[in-house]
Amino acid sequence: MGIETEVLMLNSYPSTALVVDDNFYNRDLCRLALAHVGYTVVEAPDGLEALRLLKEQQFDLLVLDLSMPVLSGVEVINTLSSDPANKRLTIIVLTANPHMVTHDVETRADFVMLKPIDIQHFAQLAERIAGKLASGNR
Repeated sequence: MGIETEVLMLNSYPSTALVVDDNFYNRDLCRLALAHVGYTVVEAPDGLEALRLLKEQQFDLLVLDLSMPVLSGVEVINTLSSDPANKRLTIIVLTANPHMVTHDVETRADFVMLKPIDIQHFAQLAERIAGKLASGNR
């Protein structure tokens, strides 16, 4: 399979991502990077809105800040882990507070990235995740 075929396969899979961060600029940066590698992106400013959206729509990827008002990312992860319907959801945790990355967060999240994130590395990771989803490997 050539590079062009792999790119076509990646782009033909309709990957959807939910980006959750109380900081607009962080959400926007993630949205731009994810859209650039082929994701349809929905945004939420807090964990409560994220849980509402996750009940209404199926997502392939959740990009989640840990420190947010209303409902923290830690609380979102704990809520999601209690529902088997969320087992296929890939979770990337973003945080500027390494002390918030508890054993539970590390166990339940697929990836943890410390802020400020390297946006190129973030986009490459998201692209690899989309490729695994397209090939049926998670």
